Amino acid sequence: MEKKAKSGQILILVLLVVVVALAVGLSVASRNLTNLKTSAQTEQSQKAFAAAEGGIEDVLSRLSEVATTIPAGGSTTQNVTVGGLVANVAIEASNIYELAIDLGTVGQVDLKNATGQMQIEWANATDPAEADQPASLEVTQVSQVGGSFSQSRTAWSGGNFGGRSEDGFASPNCTPAAGFKLCTRIPLDSGVISARIRPFWVKTTVKVTGVGQSLPVQTYNLVSTATTGSGVTRKVQVIRTALPTLPAAFDYVLFSSGDIAK
Repeated sequence: MEKKAKSGQILILVLLVVVVALAVGLSVASRNLTNLKTSAQTEQSQKAFAAAEGGIEDVLSRLSEVATTIPAGGSTTQNVTVGGLVANVAIEASNIYELAIDLGTVGQVDLKNATGQMQIEWANATDPAEADQPASLEVTQVSQVGGSFSQSRTAWSGGNFGGRSEDGFASPNCTPAAGFKLCTRIPLDSGVISARIRPFWVKTTVKVTGVGQSLPVQTYNLVSTATTGSGVTRKVQVIRTALPTLPAAFDYVLFSSGDIAK
């Protein structure tokens, strides 16, 4: 009886060891499967992202050619094969300028063939950094009549806040749409070809539209989408201005009657 009892105890111990070993083995196997799945998903994700990024880079490199086929407010698509995947790149042309402008930089709006007035709304109402004490704006219109270029400047106050010295700044003169704090309408100069908008005090989001008319194309919104065979989809978005923006130093060239020496 004693031998049978000992044999039974040994069998129980062996079974326990086997059960523990199986549990450990299953745990390791499950972890390895999870790691393999995660690794495969990461690889697929990187492949899809690389294809989407490559597709958008390809279209950007020939955007000036593609843009000739897109009317203001219209859109088109381009399919680009990258690394065995097809990136579908959607391009939308907008005649509304709506971008954030950082301090020390300018936004440049295409006004070729525009007449009448333009409306500028600014200060994103949902962003406290912009809305609490909105930026003031300097708007420079650049005009060409014949072979002569000229410029005119107007300044618009964001508000009477402590520490601001704004002699000569005009007050906003229209009601902004939802999403913006301030709005002004500015008559367009004869022969105007572009406007340069510079914020003071803080960065600001600016929206520029024509009054009673549509402006030329201002921005191209590109969204590139690529999907792998396993169904992993990645998107890349880029907004490119139709009119290349000259650096802020260009405004000082307009101020000067001669060359600027570095």
